[in-house]
Amino acid sequence: MSRGRRDLINNKPKKHHYIPVFYLRRWAGPDGRLCEFSRPYGHVVKPRMTHPAGTAYQENLYSLRGFEPHLAQQIEERFFHFTDSLAAEALDRLVTKGVAGEWPGELRSAWSRFIISLLLRTPPDIEALRAQWKHTFADASEEGEQEYSKNRRETDPPTFSEYLATMPLATVEGYLFQTYLPIVDNQRVGATINQMQWAIADTRDAKFELLTSDRPVIRTGLNYQFAHIALPIGPHQLFAAFRNDETFARFKQIPVNQLVADINARVVSHATHLVFGRSDSQLRFVSNRLGSAPSPVILRPRSNPGHLDQVD
Repeated sequence: MSRGRRDLINNKPKKHHYIPVFYLRRWAGPDGRLCEFSRPYGHVVKPRMTHPAGTAYQENLYSLRGFEPHLAQQIEERFFHFTDSLAAEALDRLVTKGVAGEWPGELRSAWSRFIISLLLRTPPDIEALRAQWKHTFADASEEGEQEYSKNRRETDPPTFSEYLATMPLATVEGYLFQTYLPIVDNQRVGATINQMQWAIADTRDAKFELLTSDRPVIRTGLNYQFAHIALPIGPHQLFAAFRNDETFARFKQIPVNQLVADINARVVSHATHLVFGRSDSQLRFVSNRLGSAPSPVILRPRSNPGHLDQVD
């Protein structure tokens, strides 16, 4: 292998941001930094000023284990890079033009896909998925065992479960992400969000600024009659989507201070590890609530290889 090719492989992105830089940049101050709140030592919440690229990432989070180095970063390089690049365009439009006007279908879908991704891409999501997949992948169904028995060669393992257990790590990992990616890019859920009524709330008159976290999406079940979604998109702007006019009308009646307080309380309490603001001015608020009601992992593998259950 040439030195140039080796350097190219070694320089492939290994810092995988589960809360993308383009999104966190909305909270950055004039010096390009935002305030990260976390509990690095015990129970005490500590604020830390950092650039958006210096937080909310884990090395090799989406790396394909068992793959050659030049192929291991495909999920980050292709899927999430594509997802986040289009979402950044959508966010720029939301911030500058709001929801008015005709949206290109690709851009509207990109924003919906980004919202879904925020529910599914954090370290706890991926870690739980891999841990359970490792054990459930080889748990073949009765139908699978019967089909395997019909086609089994003499040199093959006695059962389908044993056959699955002998598969190389790269194969198992490939099946895992082949199943995972269509759930993030979920056509049914994406279409539902696309068809909801979108709105941007301006909260500049509120006493406090909006915060965000590593669990920033607030939502109900989308099949619910009064379904809604909320996502802070900056210190003074909140994206919201509604299933019907009645819910939207109620939303518009919420006093701005109450709205910000409610959104911040949920975003902070749902956080797994990290909360973000423009400054440390809300340290006490964050200290009292960080991770007090963490959002659960919403994907769980079934016992049939190649499938996942999804919590609505």
